[in-house]
Amino acid sequence: MTTTKPPAPGSNTAPVPNDPSLAPFTFGTHPADATEISVATLVGACSGFAVKKIAKGTGLVIGVGFLSLQALSYSGFVKIDWPKIESAIVKRLDADGDGQLTQKDFKLMGLRLIHNLTSDIPSAGGFSAAFFVGFRYG
Repeated sequence: MTTTKPPAPGSNTAPVPNDPSLAPFTFGTHPADATEISVATLVGACSGFAVKKIAKGTGLVIGVGFLSLQALSYSGFVKIDWPKIESAIVKRLDADGDGQLTQKDFKLMGLRLIHNLTSDIPSAGGFSAAFFVGFRYG
């Protein structure tokens, strides 16, 4: 049978059961467990944030480069072989080797990135979850 302690006089808290199964929650059995997971989570969030910033910077550079080339082409200063550029880009980014740049290629590149970043990390799950949070809000 579970009994409850009465609240202290003048206290606005509810009674607390005297049940030993309701002991305070502790994470893991070793003090380092929480530290390792928090470190993996911290570096995961920071890595996701950094990757998003790098991706935005790369997008900016590619966009400005394309606009500049297109302006030079339109003015008649240069002649650009866009099919040759496209084939070079597809060849470089085609992760599954089917000769086309598809959503599957980007998914494979993302999985490869996460696999490389989580090698030898004590909590790959914590890192991965925090990476996606950092990427989302970065």
